[in-house]
Amino acid sequence: MDFISSKNIFLLTRDTLKLIDKRLMKHGSRTAYMVFKMLECKGGYEKFELAEFAMLATLHDIGAYKTDNLEDMLRFEMREPVSHSIYGYLFMNNLSPLKEKAKILLYHNSDYSVTKHLDFPYRDVANYINFAEKVDIYRNALGDKFDYSIFGKYEGTKYSEESIRLFNEAEETYHIFEKIQTDAYEAELDELMDYIMFTNEEKKQAMEMLMYCLSFRSKYKVVDGVTCVCICEEIAKIMGYSRANINKLYYGALIHDIGMLAISKSMIDSDKIFTSEERELMQTHVEVAENILSNRVDKDVVSIAVAHHERLNGTGYPKGLKSVEMNDSQKILQIADSLTAMINTRLYRQPMNRQEIINSLKEEADKKKLSREIVNIVIDNYDYIVGKAREQSEHMLKRHKHLNERFNQVYSNFKGKGRG
Repeated sequence: MDFISSKNIFLLTRDTLKLIDKRLMKHGSRTAYMVFKMLECKGGYEKFELAEFAMLATLHDIGAYKTDNLEDMLRFEMREPVSHSIYGYLFMNNLSPLKEKAKILLYHNSDYSVTKHLDFPYRDVANYINFAEKVDIYRNALGDKFDYSIFGKYEGTKYSEESIRLFNEAEETYHIFEKIQTDAYEAELDELMDYIMFTNEEKKQAMEMLMYCLSFRSKYKVVDGVTCVCICEEIAKIMGYSRANINKLYYGALIHDIGMLAISKSMIDSDKIFTSEERELMQTHVEVAENILSNRVDKDVVSIAVAHHERLNGTGYPKGLKSVEMNDSQKILQIADSLTAMINTRLYRQPMNRQEIINSLKEEADKKKLSREIVNIVIDNYDYIVGKAREQSEHMLKRHKHLNERFNQVYSNFKGKGRG
């Protein structure tokens, strides 16, 4: 896949999750830097391995993005470590290209007294993340009152002797606290990502994972995202698109709503009529997406993604483009996005019926908002397109559904044993 580099997969993932909670991602980045330097002191790792571990450490709290109630980091980590560790592990194991190392996330909050009895690859890295993130959390919570020496009391119990030794060596060698204080660590972490390597299939997985991140805001947005992708593909095939152009449309559709992660859950699932201020805020999701996608993803893919609310007569947003300024891929996504909104369930309403949808598409074409040519193709092939999209989207959503079912089972079992 030539639409994005391996390094930009990391940068885009990081920037996407920042939209949900910038503070949590900064915590992840600082933790990753500490772990990176600890592993350098340990030695024996190739650069690409260090980059993979650093990416996983950056995302170690990905399960926590599912909640709106983070409060302060210290209380959150003390109260909810189990649920977000389990969810983060399942999310990365089922949806990311780092599934082989995902088990690290399951145990990154476990005391050394627990993990030392476990036998799984990368157990030591889980210990390092556990130690590094606690250093970061307490340092930020206590400020000038932070005393690093307190961790020595828990050597061999909460934290492994090796974790403390490696951190001490890394601090002495690389001046970790100073680098974090001045934000100099960020450039080093970004440079490390020059060495991360993903196959084309792994890049595809990572891009799809970003779309699944929409579930952190609304389960309906995930279903919409998958449905829209599948509708776009079916329309493009009927129109005789080449595989290369289908791929561009696929990725444009996949990430077109990523900016919604900057919008609150209450707004996304609201059934009320927005005020002008709320409507303007909602519409910013397109510009937010363009900001994080530009210079990360192929420009043709970005141009498709950010035109999904444009309209042929210039009444769309954010740029008010007109028909002559847009290509067929952009016009396909506009129609697919509109069709998706009508055929899928919302928190506040049921799907529209077939005739209502066809009438609505015709009306939008009559107003010169949507392409009449493409609308006619959709209407002429309506049952086929919607049927195939349903079939394909159901297949794509199976992994996400399985992930949530598995989480509920594992977490219920864990709490049932008196550990919740």
